[in-house]
Amino acid sequence: MIAGVYQRKREGGEMIRRSRRIRIIIITLYILIPSFILSACQATEGRREIEDLGIVTAIGVDYIDDNVVVTLEVVNPLSSIGNNQASSNKSQEQKFIYPKGVGKTVKEALTNINLYLDKQVFLSHSNILVIGEEFAKRGTIDLMDFFLRDNDPREDMYIVVAKGCKASDIIGIRAGLGKPTGNYLYDTFNNFSATGKCINISIAENYRYYYDVSNEPVVGVVQLKELTSSDEELKNDDSTVTVLDVSGGAILKNGKLVGYFDGDEMLGFNMIVGDLRSGTISFHTPVTDKDKQNLIIGKDGELTTLDIIRTSTKRKISIKDGKIHLTIDAKLKGALNEINQALNVIDSEVISRIEEACSKKVEELISKTLEKGQKEFKLDSFSIGVAVHQQYPKIWKEIATEWQNIFPEITYDVNVETTIVKIGLINYPANLRRK
Repeated sequence: MIAGVYQRKREGGEMIRRSRRIRIIIITLYILIPSFILSACQATEGRREIEDLGIVTAIGVDYIDDNVVVTLEVVNPLSSIGNNQASSNKSQEQKFIYPKGVGKTVKEALTNINLYLDKQVFLSHSNILVIGEEFAKRGTIDLMDFFLRDNDPREDMYIVVAKGCKASDIIGIRAGLGKPTGNYLYDTFNNFSATGKCINISIAENYRYYYDVSNEPVVGVVQLKELTSSDEELKNDDSTVTVLDVSGGAILKNGKLVGYFDGDEMLGFNMIVGDLRSGTISFHTPVTDKDKQNLIIGKDGELTTLDIIRTSTKRKISIKDGKIHLTIDAKLKGALNEINQALNVIDSEVISRIEEACSKKVEELISKTLEKGQKEFKLDSFSIGVAVHQQYPKIWKEIATEWQNIFPEITYDVNVETTIVKIGLINYPANLRRK
């Protein structure tokens, strides 16, 4: 009897061990089989090998003699890209090639590039589309159709206008630690939140604005700029270097270029639309006759600089005498960054006057930008119509189709409140002497 009990125990233990082994085998199969399936390389009809592709990092589009000219910045796969950041301009040129194609349409021009380029053009890695000024004046909507319909281009690719030149003049210019044009421009436009003097709009966002009757888009700008060289390797007879400047914005009407905002006007624009996150405001130091504690206090004509830390903008629409009135209430918090003339910044009245001077400067920037939009371009690029629609939907139904004619006649008030939350690392300015 005892032997039978032991026999049953041995058999039970064996069954448990066998069950464990089966579970381990099943779990192992669950892990291994998907790995084999997912890692398998299957031949598909649309497959493209990376060694067969010409990877594009920037696209430029121009009109020349009624033909579309496309200029590409293409990675040269035969070069060792990125191995040495301090490499010379000559070696940088070898890392990228700049093929051009000509055709009646963008697609035809791109296809014609492959008549002499030994790699298939691949657009999915391009973050920048540069449109020549002449092309932008003729209209960009036909161009948008290809970049939204085709599979390769990215919808979040930034669209920028080459101010005063062709797109082909921009493609190939490098600056910013030797980066190629595409990466250089993409990273520079991403600094938009740090400067406030430019704007980054994607192809998809621009296309959305086109179908909004109350909005005309403002897109990015890039222009050539000559700077004096301080690099020993670049010094020559003219000792200048060409860089790309992205300050400002391009105003489009029905997809056609009608003008530009400069960098300061874009500060005002971004404040109006509520997109100003940071930046720098320079303004005249306020006049004061206070002379507490024998300290030299500021005088007119000298500049003070404030770093923007945070902003908020509220827009209110009211109807006065049957006309639309806009009130812009903006709040700004900033850090005192630079004072050219001595100011006693630990004095509360002096701080209040600096805040008032800064508010006045921002009000001027906002008013100047609004006036230019109303009087020069006669376009609502600020989404003011959206605010009318939200607050007065019934009135908006009646005026929506005529909004661009109504917008130049609306009146407005601008109120800015500045609060200085930091005065820097020193209480007294460096150019202040006690008597």
